Amino acid sequence: MADAAGNSFVLAEFPAGTHEVFIKAGTLLGYQGNYSGDPANPTGVHLHFSVVRDDGNGKYTNELEIANTYDPSAYLGLPLNTSDNPQLPILCNSGQ
Repeated sequence: MADAAGNSFVLAEFPAGTHEVFIKAGTLLGYQGNYSGDPANPTGVHLHFSVVRDDGNGKYTNELEIANTYDPSAYLGLPLNTSDNPQLPILCNSGQ
């Protein structure tokens, strides 16, 4: 996540390759950008994240296996799971 000049949108506290780090609610991770590197194929501003189960020993399970993740809808108060047929686009309530 960087701009056309290569300036990172991710804060220095989370360098590339960072993993197994607990993130406290409200922690700023970085900023949004929409530079794709290809003017003919722009990307819309979007976010990928996971709420990942632990293994019972203080480590996170593999988030690439969907069974190891939680549906974040309850945490965010928004209907995000496609099986719930949310109205698109999904928007935060005003003032939140």
